[in-house]
Amino acid sequence: MRIQDFKTINRILNETSGKNKPGEIYVDNLHTPYIQFPDRFVIPGTSVTQPEFGDIKDFVQTVLKYIPEAIEGTCLLPEPRPKRETGKLFFVRPMLFGSSRFLYVFSVDMLYLGGAKSEEIKKPGSQNMTPSIITDRLYFQTKIIHLHSTKEDGEDITDFEAKRFQGGIFRVESEKDDNKPIRRFSEIFDEIDFSETESKIREELGISSEVWKLGRIYSPIGIDYLSLSLRFLIPSLPKTIQQFKNFYPILTETEAGIPEDTLKKYHEYLTSFEVERTQSKSGNILWKVIQKSSDK
Repeated sequence: MRIQDFKTINRILNETSGKNKPGEIYVDNLHTPYIQFPDRFVIPGTSVTQPEFGDIKDFVQTVLKYIPEAIEGTCLLPEPRPKRETGKLFFVRPMLFGSSRFLYVFSVDMLYLGGAKSEEIKKPGSQNMTPSIITDRLYFQTKIIHLHSTKEDGEDITDFEAKRFQGGIFRVESEKDDNKPIRRFSEIFDEIDFSETESKIREELGISSEVWKLGRIYSPIGIDYLSLSLRFLIPSLPKTIQQFKNFYPILTETEAGIPEDTLKKYHEYLTSFEVERTQSKSGNILWKVIQKSSDK
């Protein structure tokens, strides 16, 4: 995306405000969260490899209509992070707690991931275009990482670097292929499965089945961008910050040890979530997520 294009969208993000429309949060059988609304809207078809600016702008307007709290005041990155996440838009906003900087990262999928009935396909997909779908949901992910630095173009963030997680076992690709372009370490890192490491971190943080009812359906912690991340299930920047400020030392004091009071507040937040198992229209497993006290 051209510099002037994403700057245009960032101006829109900074000039609008609003409240999210009521919706219900689900996690599908691929462990991907989405928010479902009572009414329907159209997700237009776009290029599979590189969405056009007009399509991106229209989709951002849809997001602003339904979940403006998630992206207002953020910057849209010119390209996905990681790059292989084609079809997703990434919105970021730095924030400061104590002496540490963090980055709010909200991604939303322009592609429809659920099964669509024939009457829900407004326009079929073509050779390099996705179908235009009538839907009632937006797929999203909300993460916060410990921030090392950002790259800017004026007031707009174009890229970022996270503070590296020191507890993981990193492996570097050893095979060299002269026919393939040289990849950055971060791109190699994005392909590594850290599920075992994440499981150990959950255990160290005392995240048991009693504390976090979703278990491995959706992990509240992860390793993203070479860094430890906290993951949230509410598409709202204000609410996410309100919760995160109570336990942000989890991302900064991994070596010194997490303060007991911080861990207590984190457990209180995690136990505020309940989950109900249900089914999708196509019969796949769905988990409905309910936060008992979202203002806590």
